[in-house]
Amino acid sequence: MKKEPKKIPYTVSNFKTLITENYYYVDKTKYIEELEDVKIPVFLRPRRFGKSLFTQMLKYYYDLSFSDEFQEIFGNLYIGKNPTPKHNTYYFLALNFSGMSTWMEGDRRFIKKQFDGDIMIELKSFLFRYRENLSIDKDFITNFANLYYDNAAGGLSEIVRMVSDANGKIFMVIDEYDSLTNAMAIHYRHAPETDNEYLNILKKGGFFRGFFETIKKGTDTSIDNVYITGILPITISDMNSGFNIATWLTFKERFANMLGFTPQEVKNLLDEIYTDYNITPPKTETYNILKQYYDGYKFTSNSNEYLFNTTMVLYFLRILIDENKYPDFMTDKNTKIDYRQIAFIFGNNIEKRNYTIKQITENKQYSHYSTLNISFDMQTYKTGRYIAEGLYYSGILTHSEYQNEYHVPNVTTYEMVLEYFKEINNFDYSSDLTNIVHNYYTKSNVEELIENFFKNIVQKFPGNFFKNANESFYHGLLFHILWNTTNRNTFEVLPEYNLPTGTVDVILRSFPKARVRQKLNDIFEIKQVPKSAKESEFNAQFEKVKIQAKKHLTGDYKNWRAVAVCFRGNKDYKIKIF
Repeated sequence: MKKEPKKIPYTVSNFKTLITENYYYVDKTKYIEELEDVKIPVFLRPRRFGKSLFTQMLKYYYDLSFSDEFQEIFGNLYIGKNPTPKHNTYYFLALNFSGMSTWMEGDRRFIKKQFDGDIMIELKSFLFRYRENLSIDKDFITNFANLYYDNAAGGLSEIVRMVSDANGKIFMVIDEYDSLTNAMAIHYRHAPETDNEYLNILKKGGFFRGFFETIKKGTDTSIDNVYITGILPITISDMNSGFNIATWLTFKERFANMLGFTPQEVKNLLDEIYTDYNITPPKTETYNILKQYYDGYKFTSNSNEYLFNTTMVLYFLRILIDENKYPDFMTDKNTKIDYRQIAFIFGNNIEKRNYTIKQITENKQYSHYSTLNISFDMQTYKTGRYIAEGLYYSGILTHSEYQNEYHVPNVTTYEMVLEYFKEINNFDYSSDLTNIVHNYYTKSNVEELIENFFKNIVQKFPGNFFKNANESFYHGLLFHILWNTTNRNTFEVLPEYNLPTGTVDVILRSFPKARVRQKLNDIFEIKQVPKSAKESEFNAQFEKVKIQAKKHLTGDYKNWRAVAVCFRGNKDYKIKIF
């Protein structure tokens, strides 16, 4: 009987379910033994990098309630074959703050009530799970909940005492510890200090800080370790001495690949999938697409390889398996970054914001000639002093192969940057994009595409905007238009694509088996001169771009179409098609 093929664990965050119900799993369990050397580790990564699944893995490994299931869950994994003495020896307390951001607009009393209620649910669950170990009954738990319903810190303190009296040890995890506080920091970023509820709950006497002070005090007795995940360090920084026991792992070399997929892990996963399923798109092509769209993250400067975003890859592969085709939309909406968060990164520094976004959109990189700060508080963050750090922690920028240079990791993230570029410039297209591109996709009319792009997009920008714009602005904007009007299972559009003859500004091709009215294989090379440029300068640049475009039509690309365009600001343009 043929073995049932495995499933893609997209959105599956329960580790036991993933292992025991026939899902693919990239084994990250070797990092458990690495983490045992670290006290109070804080591990920060951008959204959707598998942080929650990792905390679930720790639960099943350390929770004494699952000792009988150790072999079933971990037996075929690295840590199951190399277990540490601490496995399944802890009272395990898991707290997930990820949904708390919805409370951000409430007043302090409302937020504290919600916080206490959420924590009490977990504390009650903890007591029910270990009622035999702690020699308590249901009446005790009911009385406990009634006593501490509005005092999460007090309830935690009592549990710490009870476990200590039972000669036990607690392992805690706090997933997305800064979900609430990041949302509040953004919401109250313009509020004066006295009315800033974010600062109020983190200062001495504030309930959020008080809860973490209880954790800190508990590490003197029964709390043996606390593993914390999140995105930004500002919350712990703003608690000051309230939680000054954290060990920051964000920039530690040996934990660089703890979350995310390495290139080899992705290749191994594809080997399994292509063995289990009859998939039409070629495996090599699939890997290259994954690399273009989801690879490129390097979280330490000395790391030897780039990482793929976990959730993005699984999103893509689930559709590939279910529908035997690539996703129509390459960006999983769950990975989108809230633009208020990006605005918060730039704070009040409008000049630095505009300069930075211009650098990133035009060059897909950003230079920063100092070491990235591990932690910083909200007050200095909102001045725009830590722009590089904010973009790094959010996943917009990551380490490049060169020191002091940070780049946009992949095409998907670049598109997010271009969207934000539109936001900060209050730029909106006055016409439907379909009207701009329709005849290009249906009749292969590239002349009309460029004409519509120029009249309906470029000329809508304010005239003085082009005083400092370079050619990267034009091909970034053209890529943005093509990206937003193509079905990713039909067309592939990529910026700054490397060919044997050099880097191309933009390429667009239709996949070989795509059902399209026109097969398109186009290379776009773009140059520009200032609006004030004389005709001789304009002609000289146009000659250069024609030579540049034509040279690519060789080898595998000899039957492609090359489009050479030179823009003179937003005044006019010249075009040649080869």
